[in-house]
Amino acid sequence: MISDRPNKFVDTVFECCDTGVRNDVFHITFEDEKIDGKSITIDGRKLVNFGSCGYLGLELDQRLIEGAIDASRRYGVQYSSSRAYSSCPLYKEAEGLLSKIFDNNPAVLAATTTLTHVGVLPILLQENDLIILDQKVHGSVQMACQLLKARGTQLEMIRHNNMQMLEDKINENPNKYEQIWYMADGIYSMFGDVAPIDDLIYLLDKYENFYLYVDDAHGMSWAGKNGRGYVMQNHPLHPKMVLTTSLAKGFGVGGGVFVMSNEEMKRKIFTCGTSYTFSGPIQPPLLGAIIASAKIHLSDEIDVLQNRLKEKIDYTRRLGQELKLPEINPSVSPIFYYALGHPRVGYNMIKKLMNEGYYTNIGIFPTVPVNCTGLRIPVTLNQSNEDIKNVLQAFAHYLPKVLDEENVNIEQLCRSFKNPFIETKKQYFEQVVLQKENSKFNIQHEESITKIDKSQWNAILGNNGSFDWEGCKFIEDSFSGNAEVENNFDMNYILIKDRADKLVLGTFFTVAVCKDDMVSTVAVSQAVEAKRKNDKYYLTSKVVSLGSLITEGNHLFIDRTNENWKSALQELIKIMSNVKQKTGASVIQLRDFDTDDNEIKELLINEGFIRFDLPDAHVVSNDNWSSPDEYVDSLSKKSRYHVRKNMVKNEDVFDVEIENVSNLEEIDDIYNLYLNIKRESFKINTFDLPKKIFENALLNQNWELIKLRLKNEKNLCCFVLCYKSVNMNYCPIVIGIDYSVNETHSCYRQALYQIMKQSIVNKCRLVYFGMDASIEKQKLGAEVLKKSLFLQADDNYSLEATSILAQKN
Repeated sequence: MISDRPNKFVDTVFECCDTGVRNDVFHITFEDEKIDGKSITIDGRKLVNFGSCGYLGLELDQRLIEGAIDASRRYGVQYSSSRAYSSCPLYKEAEGLLSKIFDNNPAVLAATTTLTHVGVLPILLQENDLIILDQKVHGSVQMACQLLKARGTQLEMIRHNNMQMLEDKINENPNKYEQIWYMADGIYSMFGDVAPIDDLIYLLDKYENFYLYVDDAHGMSWAGKNGRGYVMQNHPLHPKMVLTTSLAKGFGVGGGVFVMSNEEMKRKIFTCGTSYTFSGPIQPPLLGAIIASAKIHLSDEIDVLQNRLKEKIDYTRRLGQELKLPEINPSVSPIFYYALGHPRVGYNMIKKLMNEGYYTNIGIFPTVPVNCTGLRIPVTLNQSNEDIKNVLQAFAHYLPKVLDEENVNIEQLCRSFKNPFIETKKQYFEQVVLQKENSKFNIQHEESITKIDKSQWNAILGNNGSFDWEGCKFIEDSFSGNAEVENNFDMNYILIKDRADKLVLGTFFTVAVCKDDMVSTVAVSQAVEAKRKNDKYYLTSKVVSLGSLITEGNHLFIDRTNENWKSALQELIKIMSNVKQKTGASVIQLRDFDTDDNEIKELLINEGFIRFDLPDAHVVSNDNWSSPDEYVDSLSKKSRYHVRKNMVKNEDVFDVEIENVSNLEEIDDIYNLYLNIKRESFKINTFDLPKKIFENALLNQNWELIKLRLKNEKNLCCFVLCYKSVNMNYCPIVIGIDYSVNETHSCYRQALYQIMKQSIVNKCRLVYFGMDASIEKQKLGAEVLKKSLFLQADDNYSLEATSILAQKN
């Protein structure tokens, strides 16, 4: 049986999309036995179809249908041979016609646009080239580029349509790469915005080693002479440009095409590209339809069709402006995108429009940023102006209702899209009091723990780790007034009570500068750190995060017996969003949730978060052991043998000191040992802790310092800083090691054993062992806790972060 093995990125995407499936928004099959292009039937209801990208309505044109039938009669429904051997003669006619459409430039067909990318890019680019991806270039292009990355080609990413960043990248690498290729779309498939073709042509002319690869799938047919697309609408094919496009949108058929001016390179790709050598061909029926569609494109009729669609595009845009709809990135394209924000708002709107008789689509992660869900409406010739007017009026009618039902206000929508939506606010929300008093809760929001009742705080969170009242005070004192921006935290404490004055939720969160690759793979972090040698803050962002960078455990108290607990959690997210906007942060992180908590997972995904696995956490529960021997005896047979052989037996090799309040004589040695382990640890990649935290801990009675030296040696070989919470938790927070001693005497194992011994001496109930080194900690009796991080990021979240997260698997 094939097992369902974890794959971090795939699992994240699956969770987001599967929520849409369960909301009856995705994976829908229409029920018609025959369609007319305008409507489809779903659940017995006939709906006007606003989900098709058949912009010119050619897919039901009788000439295309007859072309497919005629080709089938002459050549069958398939010709089963790779084109490396032989091809159906219709190929030559089809590619000849397509070449005429593209101004007599060589054109080659493939079964799909994705297979076009897979066939072209590995031949076009070499190991000594650089690929620069636009942040929003189509996923099929990104997938093909990953094939090149595997063989050594360097990949980088820039913010969407940011030509200054693109030119900076070119100038950063003037001689390092033979060719620099920028990957872009002509028309971007979700928001419908366009590539800055004029600027790109300018850069092609300016830089000798700069090249452009552009996918104009959504620009084909409705734009340009003979329907050659948006990219070639106002410019001939540049000698350093490769154009790919799809025949499965406006062209009305199926298949992909690449076009280039270099005949020899075309022949090499056709001969060596895997899609052309090993994949099956486009079959005769589609080739017949392609020929029929190409003949329409080469006739005057294409101008008529284009003008009709342009009228509809102009009508749709004009009507949207009259209705004051929150349109994103208005452009000349037939794709319209209207802001909704959270996925649950999108699901609600889709269902309401479906009840009104309209089938529409939404964009959600990963096709758009996580909190930028929106209604996506492609306009086609199959829809009447009356259809367009009715669906937009229905959207306008339900917009304030849906936001209200989902407890989202217009200001949240503005923050998600970084757009003031001034006219939308005036039209639909002028009478709404945006910051109205919440009828369900009394909220206490403080920026210092000194303003929070100590006994109440310790009662709800004092048992969960190192963030009892005194622990939070320590964090405030240690992470303020430091020279480095990353070592200063803004602290926020939240208590939410219902109207009966019963506490529903309590937590704290911090605002801090973090590394975007904090939980990426070791290989990714190592590569990013190489760049940070020249730019310390490369790929960093200001983050609003539950808990802090030096705490672990369950940071959130929430009374799930209270009927309003979900609303309280949503209120917390609103507060964090407000702080994010106020501080200029890019990301909200909610962390340390149990991975198997499906109720929380679904709620947060509907709030626009995406989930990632954190490294395993480890906790040991004290079974009232009276001595270390009794503790060791309680372990399993294998673990007991391991601990006695590798830890207890070697204890006499070390001098062990336990200090509750220490002097600072060895502070430099301690800090250098910490840096030893920090420089080698990338599993949780953070900035170096400030020396101030060590100084404060050594002078604080709530901390203990475990020091190890080899017998008769002066120098420390290992230390552990441990926090003792008010509810008797023992939390090793920082460790430092002399690796040369560790190789010969296993001082790290000994330190773990000494942590357990000291927790027993202190009669601690729990030992929070932290992340990493899972096998060693499990042998000491630690329970493995599977934890998740939920992330909600801006569209501009330090750009490469998207690809970094994608590489986590």
